[in-house]
Amino acid sequence: MSWIDDYTAIREDIHQGYIYEAIEAILYMRAHEEIPADEQWRFSEMMGACCGALADTEGAIAAYFEAATEDKFLRSQREHFSNYLYLCHAVPNLTPKELKAQFDMYATLYRHEEPLPTRAQVQHERLRIGFLAPHFLSSSSALFYAPLMRSLSEQYDVYAYTLSERADDFTEELRGMDIRYSILANRSIEEQAEAIRADEIDVLIDLGGHTEGGMTLMILARRPSPVQLSAIGWFATTGVPFVDGILTDEILTPADTDIFYSEEVMCLPHAFVFEPRSDMRAAAVAARPADAPVTFGAFVNFMKINEENLKVWGQILKKVPKSQLILQDTEASPLRVTTILEMLDGLKLPMKRIYVRQGKNDYLGDYGDVDIMLDTFPYAGAASAATALYMGVPLVTLEGTTHAGRLGASILTAARQTEWIAADTHAYERIAVHLAEDIAAVRRGRSALRTAIEKSPLMDAAAYAACARELIEAAWAKYGDSAR
Repeated sequence: MSWIDDYTAIREDIHQGYIYEAIEAILYMRAHEEIPADEQWRFSEMMGACCGALADTEGAIAAYFEAATEDKFLRSQREHFSNYLYLCHAVPNLTPKELKAQFDMYATLYRHEEPLPTRAQVQHERLRIGFLAPHFLSSSSALFYAPLMRSLSEQYDVYAYTLSERADDFTEELRGMDIRYSILANRSIEEQAEAIRADEIDVLIDLGGHTEGGMTLMILARRPSPVQLSAIGWFATTGVPFVDGILTDEILTPADTDIFYSEEVMCLPHAFVFEPRSDMRAAAVAARPADAPVTFGAFVNFMKINEENLKVWGQILKKVPKSQLILQDTEASPLRVTTILEMLDGLKLPMKRIYVRQGKNDYLGDYGDVDIMLDTFPYAGAASAATALYMGVPLVTLEGTTHAGRLGASILTAARQTEWIAADTHAYERIAVHLAEDIAAVRRGRSALRTAIEKSPLMDAAAYAACARELIEAAWAKYGDSAR
C-alpha cells in the first residue's frame, strides 16, 4: 500500500469519526518514516483536524503550525497559519507582543501578492458597502452583524458576498433584506476578487478574518475595494497591510495597545450590537427552583477551556459548598466531552459536582439549569456572553490583555453590567462567590436582567449603526481617493 492509500484511508477515518484510529495511523507512519518529506504537511493538517475533534487545543496549535511550515503550496500554507493564529488566542499567558509576532510572520506570506489594477474613478450616488464572509448562516457572529447590515441598507447600497453555497433560515432572511446577495463559491480567488471589483464596492467589510482558514483575507489581498475594513467576525488584528481599519472599541483596544494592530484602530462607543434570534426572543427566562443548589455554568466551545480555567472554577466550587458546575460544548461530540473529563480528573477536581455535556441545537432551555455563567480566559466569549445575559443569567468575565481576552468585558460594558468584570483571577473568584452568597437575589433578578439588556446600548441598533456610519464614511474619506 502506498502513502497515498494510507492518506486516503486516514481521511476517511476522520470523516467517519474514528479519531483515535486516525491519530494512531498517523503516528505509526511517522515513526516508520513512511511519509515522503514533501507530503508531511498533509498529515500534520489531518492531525490538526483530529486534535480539533478532541478539543485538544495545544495539539491542534502544534499540528497547524507544523502544517504551515511544511506546506509547499502558498494557499494552503496560509490556511494552516490562519487556523494556527485562531487557536493561539486560547493559549494562557501569551502576550499581545508575542501574538503580534505571529501575525507578522503570517503577513510575510503575502509579500509577493499583486493587487488588481486600480479601478476607474467613479462617484456613486449612494456609497456601496460590501460584506464578505465565509458564509451567511445562523452563527454567533450573525447575532452582531445582521442588525448592522440591515441598518446600513437604509442609507447605502449594501452587498453580501459569501464563499459558500450553504443556506439556512438566516440566509433566506438576509436575502429578504434590501441587500444584493452574491455567491462566490467554486471560483478562483482571482475571480472572486474581480467579481467584487466589478460591483464597484467602495468599502468592503470583512467578517471572516482568520476564521475558516482565512479565505476572505486571500480575496482582500487582491484589493478588490479601495477601502477594506475588518469587523465583528474576527476578534483581533488581521496582521496584514491590505486591511485599512478595524472597527472596535476602547475596551477591546485600549489606547496603549494600538501598536499591536496592523490596521488603523477605529473605535465605536461599543464594538457590538446584539440582535437575538427569533427563537431566543420566544424563549422565556426560566425560573430556578428556590431549593436548587447554586449552579455555575460555561456554555462554550471546549477548545477555549484550559487548565487555568478549570483550576479557578475548582476554587469557586471549593468556596461555595454544595455548588455545581455545568460545562456544555458547542459541538455534539462525546470525544470532546472525554477530553474535558480527563482534564478535570487530572486536576483532582470534585467530579461528582461537575457535569460535562455535549452541545446541541436546542440549547436555550438549558440556561434554566444555571444560576451564574463563568467566562473562559484568555479567549473570552462574545455571543455566549450576550446570550447568557439575554437569558437572564449573570456572567463573570476576566478582562484580559488581548483583544480576544476582552470580548466579555466589552459585552458587559455595553450591557451596563460592569460589576461582573474582574481585573484578575482573584477578583473573578470573589465576584462569582459574592453572587452565589445571595443566590436568592440572583434568581429573582433573572427577568429584570433581560429587560435591562434590552434597554442597554448592547441592543440599541439605531445608535450603533449611526456611529458605524460615521466611521465608515471617515474611512471612505481617508482611504477612498483612488476611487474618486
